[in-house]
Amino acid sequence: MNNYKLLRPLYTLLQTRSLTGSAKRLNVTQSAMSRTLTQIRTAFNDPILIREGNQFVVSAKGEALLKKLPSILATLDDLYDVEVFSPKECSREFTLAYTAFLSEAIVPVICKEIVAQAPNASLYSQLWQEQHIQALSENKIELVASTLDYFPENIYGKKLIDDEYVIIMADSHPLANQAVSQDVYFESKHVLVHGLREMKQYVGDLFQQHKKKRKVLAKTPSFTSAIELICQTDALVTAPLHIAGQFIDKLPITIKPLPFELPVHSYYLLWHSKFQNDPAHRWFRDQSFLLLQQHLKETYDVGKLNHHVIDFK
Repeated sequence: MNNYKLLRPLYTLLQTRSLTGSAKRLNVTQSAMSRTLTQIRTAFNDPILIREGNQFVVSAKGEALLKKLPSILATLDDLYDVEVFSPKECSREFTLAYTAFLSEAIVPVICKEIVAQAPNASLYSQLWQEQHIQALSENKIELVASTLDYFPENIYGKKLIDDEYVIIMADSHPLANQAVSQDVYFESKHVLVHGLREMKQYVGDLFQQHKKKRKVLAKTPSFTSAIELICQTDALVTAPLHIAGQFIDKLPITIKPLPFELPVHSYYLLWHSKFQNDPAHRWFRDQSFLLLQQHLKETYDVGKLNHHVIDFK
């Protein structure tokens, strides 16, 4: 049988054993119900209901179907039911990826709240570096916190915050109490965070435009290691302001403005359209967005308070 729409009227006919009763229950005419019974008989190659005087007798095939249909119809109904998500009953492992542009502190911030609301859930996190955002269609990563220049097809996102770039150096650096000019910036040693194409593009292009070769002391996978390194050397690191705010009270660092303008960059929480209507994912991304936005704003504001702007022009 290929017409599953006949299953509901079939079950009603078997229950009522009456064309009139079935028609009333399904809110159709008796003639329509009679035509449906003809279709059912053809589909099952069986009379299903056999007229005997003023009533119908159920065939053997009909009796067998009457036993099976309740569970079959319930299963079909489940396919169309709107799923109700309950955090307390969730045992899912949620996945979050983030670029080095974002502090690693976001992981415990999100995990703490997720587990508080969904005790049986867990969070799997990983660093998102050279991957292209369109790779989300091919893997199980549910959310990516990252910068983004444009939204590819089938990628959804919400803006978290706008940020700016600054120079971070050790408090003991010779430049800590003076302005950083372009010449000084170009001649200084730098610590780079690799895997950040946006940073390489903007800062790297400036060196090329001024025909300068960047003096690289080291390349690290995260701003945490980069900032710890500049605290022990006379190198500089160019970083987002909210990253500087994350470390200003933890390490002996000084924040300086860049001696040139770089475009403001935006952070987004991104996901593939395959998760758009998933109730559990919707809950996860809503929670993550609120927590991330609050964390980024707080660290950005801390960085702004300690961003000692010196007029170097």
